[in-house]
Amino acid sequence: MTEGAPPPSVVPSAGEGSGRREGNRTRSTNVLCGVYAALPTPLGDDGEPDVSSLDALIEFLLGDGVSGFCVGGVTGEYPIYSVAGRDRLFRHVAQRTAGRVPLVFGIGAEHSRQALGMAKVAKDLGAIAVLLPPPSYFRFDPLDVPEMMRQVSESLPLPVVLYHIPQFTNNLGASDALALVRSVENIVGVKDSSGDRLTLEQFAAAKRSADVVLMAGSDDLFLSALALNADGAISGLSCIFPKLMLGIYDAFRKGAKQRAAELQALVQELAAAVNELPTPWGIKIALEVQGFHMGSLSWPCGSRLAARTVRFRKWFENWALLVRQRLSDSPSVAGKDGFKSEGRYGQT
Repeated sequence: MTEGAPPPSVVPSAGEGSGRREGNRTRSTNVLCGVYAALPTPLGDDGEPDVSSLDALIEFLLGDGVSGFCVGGVTGEYPIYSVAGRDRLFRHVAQRTAGRVPLVFGIGAEHSRQALGMAKVAKDLGAIAVLLPPPSYFRFDPLDVPEMMRQVSESLPLPVVLYHIPQFTNNLGASDALALVRSVENIVGVKDSSGDRLTLEQFAAAKRSADVVLMAGSDDLFLSALALNADGAISGLSCIFPKLMLGIYDAFRKGAKQRAAELQALVQELAAAVNELPTPWGIKIALEVQGFHMGSLSWPCGSRLAARTVRFRKWFENWALLVRQRLSDSPSVAGKDGFKSEGRYGQT
């Protein structure tokens, strides 16, 4: 662990922690905390995960002190891989990490039996929770989605974190998600990736009155989420620049408000640039720039998209160099006039 990094998350045993025991399970706000890296998945030539290419990235992130890993979320492009490929990915990450940090496995699927099968694999591998989004391809009436999620969650063998990412999936409204957290024994909380501050505030209000885990999924709202008492983040950008996200978390916990705000401003610059490309292409390209093999992109680029990827690559090379220099020059990222990266996307 690097100095100042948050400690690994701890899962309390039954009856411990701040949760309450219900049946054979314990709901606890301590199931998840800190900064979990949402791993991208290197794409192999056969269209399945190139699992061995993750090893260098995993060791890099562990060295910088991430609190845990989330495998198989949207950053991991779960819809493009077979269930067998995802199982192999889960097993490889569990073997590589070897219990050094907690793991959460994403089990999004278009068939509930697929989700259940992956959850069983996750339990066998020692995961602390599964990340469950609503189905994404076939449209369902929003009034039906909560009951569907309830029935699936009740059948799963691990604590469930609902994945609220309505821009990619059927919509499970914030109020419906909160009702599920309160009423279903093994749903312990929510990862909010909506990117909407009002939705984040709804989840935060529920957290203040109940034992609800709240993990930020929109990196550009991370500091706002912490101010609203979120437990941490499941973060794609932490794979690119873990010291930024970990620095925000550490500075916030220490009451260093200016430093946290300065680091958050950098994360917002990075997020704005990454969001100019399809999810999660910007993350993968930034990692390639840093020497991590991510394989090919999921679709070929036309001329316009190819130009944007080239532009992003050039921008990130310059931006990352400037940011690293500033972070290494001083414990504070700002001078007397505050931090200026001189590298906002579109200005280089």
